[in-house]
Amino acid sequence: MSGIRAMPQRQPALPFFRNFCPSQMLEALFDAVPDAHFFMKDRESRFQAANRSFVRLMGVSGTEDLLGRTDRDFSADFLADAFMADDRRVMDTGDPVLNQVELVPTGDSLDWLTTTKVPLYDANRKVVGLAGVMRLTKDSDALYLNHPEMHRIVDFIRANYRRRILAADLARVAEISVSSVERLFRKTFGMPPNRYLKWTRLNAACQALRDTDHPLGQIAGECGFGDQTSMTRDFRGELNLTPRRYRLKFRNGGPKRRAPLKN
Repeated sequence: MSGIRAMPQRQPALPFFRNFCPSQMLEALFDAVPDAHFFMKDRESRFQAANRSFVRLMGVSGTEDLLGRTDRDFSADFLADAFMADDRRVMDTGDPVLNQVELVPTGDSLDWLTTTKVPLYDANRKVVGLAGVMRLTKDSDALYLNHPEMHRIVDFIRANYRRRILAADLARVAEISVSSVERLFRKTFGMPPNRYLKWTRLNAACQALRDTDHPLGQIAGECGFGDQTSMTRDFRGELNLTPRRYRLKFRNGGPKRRAPLKN
């Protein structure tokens, strides 16, 4: 019947599968799939498995640096909270998230990635975690297919967020009007381009605050805020705390992350 979700049927495990070492197929399989970032989490959203591509995406040197940690150890709170809210929804309802486009940190910038998350069940049909796959959104995907100019705008922001960017710059790159840039960005991504630019800068600043001892004024300049006051204002607006408190919170509450590896 429409609206009723079918529960997975309990079936006896075949001897062939009972002999497997846990998860040995998944990491190896997804390592062979280009641009596929595979991960598994437990009920507390702690990473339990990942392929090499996902490990590189998270900016650590090996899977052992990832296991048992959560997105909050690697991403700014305004991003990690969204990821973990999706995790909770999948595990609480048993409903998968399929091909959801979301902002994901890639190094010191942000990329639009397409994410799928599915619940994982134990032998008693209880949800014990989830498995997910992310891949970079490409020109051939539906998101960009009808509006390839949006990809040009995104690439321009990612490459130039450290300097001043005007709406006219985005319009020139996309070869459309300023009003069309605003309208298409909202339609495609659900936010105005200036917020995407702000979040890109915030992500870069959060990484610098976690991974370096650079003065706040230097970080503000290097991440495109212009000055420390502007950076503090955006931190208060989006993260509800100051850059200084963010640095202290991370260093007191979690392990220091290694510098991200470049693809």
